[in-house]
Amino acid sequence: MDLSHYRSEIDTIDKELIKLFERRIEISKNIAKYKSENNMQIFDESREKEVIEKNLKRLSKKEYEKVTKLFIRTLMDLSKSLQEEIVSKEEMVVHKGNYKIEKNIKIGYQGVKGSFSEEAMIEYFGENQKSINYEKFEDVFIALQNDEIDYGILPFENSCTGAITSVYDLLSKYGFYIVGEESIKINQNLIGVKGAKIEDIKEVYSHPQGFEQSREFLKEHDDFKLIYFYNTAISAKHISSLNDKSKAAISSCRAAKIYDLDILEKNINDNENNHTKFVIISKHLETSKDCNKVTVIFSLDNKAGTLYNLLSHFAKNNINMIKIESRPSNSKLYEYVLYVDFEGNIEDDNVRGAISLIQDKSQFFKLLGCYKKKEGYK
Repeated sequence: MDLSHYRSEIDTIDKELIKLFERRIEISKNIAKYKSENNMQIFDESREKEVIEKNLKRLSKKEYEKVTKLFIRTLMDLSKSLQEEIVSKEEMVVHKGNYKIEKNIKIGYQGVKGSFSEEAMIEYFGENQKSINYEKFEDVFIALQNDEIDYGILPFENSCTGAITSVYDLLSKYGFYIVGEESIKINQNLIGVKGAKIEDIKEVYSHPQGFEQSREFLKEHDDFKLIYFYNTAISAKHISSLNDKSKAAISSCRAAKIYDLDILEKNINDNENNHTKFVIISKHLETSKDCNKVTVIFSLDNKAGTLYNLLSHFAKNNINMIKIESRPSNSKLYEYVLYVDFEGNIEDDNVRGAISLIQDKSQFFKLLGCYKKKEGYK
């Protein structure tokens, strides 16, 4: 037989090989997605040995073992390379429309399992992220500073009781950035151990915000001794551990379920439209063209006309301010800093113009973030 005949045979075999190779690639892609979703390693040494040994046993001519081993290894190397490329591309996934959330990140929140902070974290980042809980707000900032976590999520303001000022002050102290926000509806409940009744209760544990949001209910039970705790869910956990019918907590239905507690009185918050806004913080400024909200902080001298002069730059540049929060400066007596939220993107000319003017006329100025506003919540 001549060379053209052998080449024709090779072409026929290659045609079949390509079809099989395409099928193998498609399956490898599915394997890559499965491994990515389940946080599995691409390389599995035991599996590779198994595949090689299995295929060598299928050989009819043992003289081809060496080249067959090389062929199988090359196929698997190509498969690994493809899987690594797919997993790398899927490291950024689109979540909830325009939010871009990295996979395999660590998020820190204050409180324990069942807290409103954990609920907000799940709502924003999804169910399958790694999370670490901390006792205090500042512990989250310290963890972020030390690279223990990639993001922190913290309550920023409540629609009924206002700003959580300690978080504002910590943002100023550590100089981190706001990269996103989430809002959840807050329903406070009086919860106690199994078999407890309201008339048994003598002490109630909760975060100050939990008490503040339930003032009318607590007025009706002014014999309750109120004991402040770091977090509503921590309060629920504490009550569960005490197993005392005379002690209760103000917390969520989810916390009651997690810590096997009874709901003694449901929805005790004064306002049915009770929401808390949470901010997602990072060591790095993250922004995109989809961002439509900006937060800045700048100093404010205690002089007549200072506030008007600085804020007038927003009106002159046709910028809609959403919120202003004033906090005492840590560096100078009788000096204040303003936290201002307004609509826009730092790439917009009018926003850049206003920021530039304020920055020039303020002793201190910092851009805290440009991020996507939570729809339905200012």
